[in-house]
Amino acid sequence: QAVHIIDLATLTCNAILNGHKDVVHALCFLPDGSLATCGGKMDAKTRVWDLSKLHDEMTDNGAATPIWTEATSRELEEVGYIFGLAVLPDTKPGSQHYALAAARYNVVRMCI
Repeated sequence: QAVHIIDLATLTCNAILNGHKDVVHALCFLPDGSLATCGGKMDAKTRVWDLSKLHDEMTDNGAATPIWTEATSRELEEVGYIFGLAVLPDTKPGSQHYALAAARYNVVRMCI
């Protein structure tokens, strides 16, 4: 139900993203440094977490592990229950644009 951000070098938990009411089915890092997460069938939410704010909060808290709730994320409307996420970058040279594809059974939706 939560995503734990772990520093593999020190094996410490840097943050907990607690914004789903069911298991987290998929994670996807976005080109802007955010993290997209999607919850299970009982949750059916896709959230985008701005990880750039996480670094500031970790520095401010010192030893405390920040715990973020859904209030600190942005919910993508009408995505629903999905199994996977993928970033589809714009093929135009120099473009910063991308799409986020969300897949469920035989349906793929573009989210961002």
